[in-house]
Amino acid sequence: MNLDIVFHVDLNDSVVLGIAISNVTNYFTAIEGQKADVVMLVNGPAVNLFKKEIALPELKTLQDKGLQIKLCQNALNKFSLTKEMLMDGVQVVPAGIVELVRLKNEQYTYVKP
Repeated sequence: MNLDIVFHVDLNDSVVLGIAISNVTNYFTAIEGQKADVVMLVNGPAVNLFKKEIALPELKTLQDKGLQIKLCQNALNKFSLTKEMLMDGVQVVPAGIVELVRLKNEQYTYVKP
């Protein structure tokens, strides 16, 4: 069974991000010892939640477990954010929506918290 999954966060809402963090945490617990790519794809206003000064420490903990956090360059441009302003370890992709399509084509399960 393919356990690859993408969690899509697009709202500048800490409650939604908290739900996504809980979903990812629970997923890692449920699949412990199994191989899976786990991605949090962030676009739209949600990119604002990943600034160094406000990023939740739970995100770093999840990165240490293997979570890949991918942020949309288009959204970063719209909100005048640079990679240097973001928490460590995030990846920037040219267009979040294109990355979602790519992951879906690679059979990642899509979850929208």
